[in-house]
Amino acid sequence: MNSVKRAKQYSLYVTLALTLLLSCQNPNVLLHEFDAVDSENWNISDAKHFEIDSVPASGHYETTLEFRTNANYPYRNISIQMTQSLRNRNKDITKTLAYDIVDKNGKNNGEGITYFTHQVPFCTMDIQQGDTVDISIRHNMQDNILPGITDVGVLIEKY
Repeated sequence: MNSVKRAKQYSLYVTLALTLLLSCQNPNVLLHEFDAVDSENWNISDAKHFEIDSVPASGHYETTLEFRTNANYPYRNISIQMTQSLRNRNKDITKTLAYDIVDKNGKNNGEGITYFTHQVPFCTMDIQQGDTVDISIRHNMQDNILPGITDVGVLIEKY
């Protein structure tokens, strides 16, 4: 096979791959992002922050807390404090979320094999085009350092 024909095939494969990648993005997702926890030990003073500078479209949005655990997480449940603010409208929602990591039979409630991803609904909010959204998340457990939490994230999607 000559190099010109190979180059054309290669560019076709790259174009198809990029098209598939771009078409897989959900237009209703405003934010879906994780922040890694240093050394998989979440310090109570290490709040995770997420921000959207300017919301592109008004709508009714649902916010979900997401986090990942591994086998080093020592407790059956977790308590997390989360705040979502619309900075330009001075509107805040703060909640303490209680979530069972494992059920009463010892089965992990997350999805995964080695690392488990957990999702906890947080709030629904009407957000306007141009709003600035700030989210702050920290654990609310008695131990200052919480082992076994690998990532903390947030999903905001329009519905």
